[in-house]
Amino acid sequence: MTIRALPSFVDAIARFKIWGAALRATAEAAARAARSQDPPPEPWRALLDAASEAGQEAGAEEERRLVEEAAGMAKRGRKGKLTREATEQVKRTERRARTQALDLGLALCCAWYRDLAAVASGADDVVLNADRLDQLAEDAQGLDPAGARLAVEWVLDTRRRLRVNVSEELAPEAL
Repeated sequence: MTIRALPSFVDAIARFKIWGAALRATAEAAARAARSQDPPPEPWRALLDAASEAGQEAGAEEERRLVEEAAGMAKRGRKGKLTREATEQVKRTERRARTQALDLGLALCCAWYRDLAAVASGADDVVLNADRLDQLAEDAQGLDPAGARLAVEWVLDTRRRLRVNVSEELAPEAL
C-alpha cells in the first residue's frame, strides 16, 4: 500500500462503518416489522433497497476505475471507451455487491432472530446484539423460542438460495 492510497482506504473504512450501521438498523427494522401485529406486505423491501444501492455504488466505482484505465489506453493510441467485456464486468460487480449486501443484511436478521430465541429461553448471556437487549426483551415477551428458531431457519434458507444464484428480488419472498 502506498502512502498516496492511504487516505482513500481510510475514507473507505469510514464509509463502511456508516453503511454498516445503517444496514444493521435496516435489518433490525425488517426483522421486527415481520413480527409486528400488522406486518407490511414486504417487510424486507428496505433490505432489498439497501442492497440495490450498494450494488449501484460498487458498479459506479468499478465503471470509474475502468474508464480511467480506458483513458490511459487512449493515450497509448487505443480507444478510450469501455469495451463490452468491461461493461459486463461492471454488471457483475453490481450483482456481486447487491448479493453480498443482501446476504449481510439477512445475516443480521438471522442474528436478531437467534437473539430473540435466546432471550425468550432466558439465555440473555449468549445474546450477540447485547447493546439491543432492551428491544430484544420487548420483542421476546410471550414469544415461543421455537418460532424464533424457525425464523432463523427461514432466513438461513434464503441465504442459501442466494448462493445458488436466485434473484435478489425473489429470495426474500419465501420469508
